[in-house]
Amino acid sequence: MISEFKRIGDMLFFMGLVDASSGNMSTKVKDGIWITKTGKSLYGLKSKDIVKIGFERDVRWNAASSEVELHVNIYKTIDKASAIVHAHSPYTVALSVVYSKIIPIDHEGKLFLKQVDILDIKNWDEAKNAIAQYFNETENKIVIAKGHGVFAFSDNLFDALKLVSALEFSSKIIYLKENIK
Repeated sequence: MISEFKRIGDMLFFMGLVDASSGNMSTKVKDGIWITKTGKSLYGLKSKDIVKIGFERDVRWNAASSEVELHVNIYKTIDKASAIVHAHSPYTVALSVVYSKIIPIDHEGKLFLKQVDILDIKNWDEAKNAIAQYFNETENKIVIAKGHGVFAFSDNLFDALKLVSALEFSSKIIYLKENIK
C-alpha cells in the first residue's frame, strides 16, 4: 500500500497539483482508513508519513491530515468511495474564485468531467460535512472548494488522481483560451 501512496503522491507533486506541503489522500480498508499525516509532503512519502485510523475519533486522528474528518465523512456517506485525493491545483483554484462551476471546453474534459461544481464554503469547519453531503446528493466524484482545492474520490488512488489531473488540464485550457490575445 505504501508504494501506491508514494507513486500517487509523487505524481501529484511532479504534475504541479500540490506544492511541497499541501494536499492529502486516503484509502478505505475493511477496518479503517489509511491517510497521510498532517503537514507531510506528498512527495517522497514513507511508511511513517501515513497513519491508519478508525472510523471513530481516537488519539490516532491527531497525527492524520488536518482534513481527516472530511475524509471520514465521505467514507461514511458514500459507500462506493474507496480512495480520496485532495489537491491544490493552481489553475483550478484560480478559476474557482471567478466561476461557480467549471465546464471543460476540451474534448477529454467534456467526455470525462462534463461539469465540475464549485462550493463556496465560507466557514472551513463546515467543509467536513458540506463536501460529503454534496457527493451524497449528486452523482459527481469530484468537487472544488472555492479558493482552496479539489476533492475527488474513486475506487483507488490512481483513478481519483485521474479526475484531479483531468480537471487541472481542462482548467489550464480554459485559462489559456481566455488569455490569448
